[in-house]
Amino acid sequence: MPVRKEPAVAESFIVDVTELNFQSVLAKSMQMPVIVDFWADWCQPCKQMAPVLEKLVRELNGQVLLAKVNADVEQAIAGQFGVRSLPTLKLVVQGRLAGELVGAQTEKALRDWLAPVLGQGAESEEEQIEAFLEQVQLAIAHGQGAQAEQALRQALQHEPDKHLLRAALVEYLLSLGELAEAQSVLAEVAEDVPALRPFRNRFALLDEVREQPAVTLPVLAERLAVSPSPEDLHLYGLRAAAAGQFEAGLDALIRLLREYPDYRDGAARAALLKVFDCLPKGDPLASRYRRQMFNALH
Repeated sequence: MPVRKEPAVAESFIVDVTELNFQSVLAKSMQMPVIVDFWADWCQPCKQMAPVLEKLVRELNGQVLLAKVNADVEQAIAGQFGVRSLPTLKLVVQGRLAGELVGAQTEKALRDWLAPVLGQGAESEEEQIEAFLEQVQLAIAHGQGAQAEQALRQALQHEPDKHLLRAALVEYLLSLGELAEAQSVLAEVAEDVPALRPFRNRFALLDEVREQPAVTLPVLAERLAVSPSPEDLHLYGLRAAAAGQFEAGLDALIRLLREYPDYRDGAARAALLKVFDCLPKGDPLASRYRRQMFNALH
């Protein structure tokens, strides 16, 4: 069995990568292209190409970063990138996969491969952040949430005013149920900014729910399945939304609006508007349920 080693920096732009540091290394693709080199001890073509590749990276002196991944040890990373043979090189630029080479390559082939990205114009800051967040979501989907969180925190340390990064971190923490930590990260920005507003509204909704009768969502769901009352529909809708189960919460509140339109002087409509405020501007879910609310009211 291969022995996992702690990540070590061979040189300033040549990095040994494991699951522990992979997302933070990948985050550097926002500043420079990252070559991900998948290799193994038994792979002779890997050994032939390695000195050629490393020499080129040294000569480029900070224009690219070489991230070396032992595919036998880091099988999860290799699987995430769809590596099927060795050596394989993947090129990541500003969070996106920009190219691939399979098999041992000559120096000229490597230079030709890198030339387009070394000479290309930079993406806008918004596009860079969007690409980075796509990689974060991909990492979370592959069960690498801890590494994704680390990458987000590291990015925020460098650029604390990038509110989309902060919003992504708060959303991830909320998905884990780490409410106090999510609120702490949110509180680091005092001013009201659009990207963070839905999360502030969600915490306000959580505070409101805490003042309601202490009934769990499973118990409320059982009640609704047997004999739904307007009180239970209202409470379930708010509690589900506050817990991040927005679709379930909105379903209950739309049902409340349709079946009990006069309940507590328009409580269903008021609750729906509160939940909409917890979703990002232009969210498809909010748009769909706004239409349903309009139809129910008219």
